[in-house]
Amino acid sequence: MGKQSRRASRRNRHKSTATHRHDLTVTVGVTPQPKNNGHPSLADELRLLRSSLLYADHIDLVAPSASWLSDFRPLRGIDASDPLSTISSLPPETFRRITPDGVDPGQFFYAMQVLRSRPVDDPERVESERLWREQLPQLKRTANEVFDSRESAEIEMALEAGSVRMISAGTRFEDPIDQQVDWFRDRLTKALSDPGSHVLLDEMTTAFLRSPGEYPDGLPAVAATRSRRTSVGAGLVERLPAFPDAPMGHVLEAREELAEGRAKYRASAKKLADQLQSSALETTLPSEIDELWQDEVRPALEELRSTASKTRIASETGKRLLTEGFGLPTIAVAVANIPDLAALLPSATAAVGGVGRVAAAGVAEAFKARSTVRQHDLVYLFDVDKTLSRRRL
Repeated sequence: MGKQSRRASRRNRHKSTATHRHDLTVTVGVTPQPKNNGHPSLADELRLLRSSLLYADHIDLVAPSASWLSDFRPLRGIDASDPLSTISSLPPETFRRITPDGVDPGQFFYAMQVLRSRPVDDPERVESERLWREQLPQLKRTANEVFDSRESAEIEMALEAGSVRMISAGTRFEDPIDQQVDWFRDRLTKALSDPGSHVLLDEMTTAFLRSPGEYPDGLPAVAATRSRRTSVGAGLVERLPAFPDAPMGHVLEAREELAEGRAKYRASAKKLADQLQSSALETTLPSEIDELWQDEVRPALEELRSTASKTRIASETGKRLLTEGFGLPTIAVAVANIPDLAALLPSATAAVGGVGRVAAAGVAEAFKARSTVRQHDLVYLFDVDKTLSRRRL
């Protein structure tokens, strides 16, 4: 019950803040790719979804594979013992998936309802139930094979959390490939043409949009700038040491815990991205982000980690001196930067006052160092890495 309440709370918070003027929505576009077994791979969808959740406030996911899997997912719970009721209760998107070729889903649903209304011993109803009982177990096995994976489960977790919207209206798994490709391109070009849009694409989708000459002169200036900033902001999150192995549950918890820092981080990512030359559709952008990470961001985070470590030692030392009294002269000297503590403490009486002064100096240094860390432009990245690392232990 606790987990369901927490998810409900997240959904409500998403609804209540969806129109906040500072909120940022990112459109994530991912081209379908298969695994070796032929089932859809969701690796890129999951990677970009996780990083964008730590960068944006809301995400529109344009990913046909993830959309198809969501439609098929209810088949995992079908009950072959009561096939007509089970089929009739499926969501419209799923019901459409099991409608025979050439049959209108609405008419097929009506026919199923007519059969359900007949007596249980009606010959046509009995025969229909027999046929469905033979088919449903195979449908269920197929759905379980496709969905029984970490990737699909984690994407479902993100959808349930309330900050991700699946964009799938207007396309179907059964549509001709050319029609599906056109829909995918249209959705992304529409997002890129929106002056307020921020778009994040996987490598194959980037090449896909470049190839037909849709943007012979490059992206429109606003779209190019905002999409580059999004690629940098999410890309730096992906390069954090703790990010690659972090499960979706940990990402969602870190996102909620560190929500107040996202807007400031986006402003920092904007400054960094504006240093780069490549647009979101150019092949050189990933290498520029790599260089940015190596030359500026990683050294800054290492310095923050060093400063934070000194902060922790100073703060803990100050607390120990206050509670344990005179007895830690070596640590006290290191914290307070006093060459020879013994010379200041000639007597037991003076020692009590001296230790108090040393402890106060240590605490002051701790607060000063902590303030330095908290005011740094990239403290959000530092916090994300620390939070994900802590949850992994």
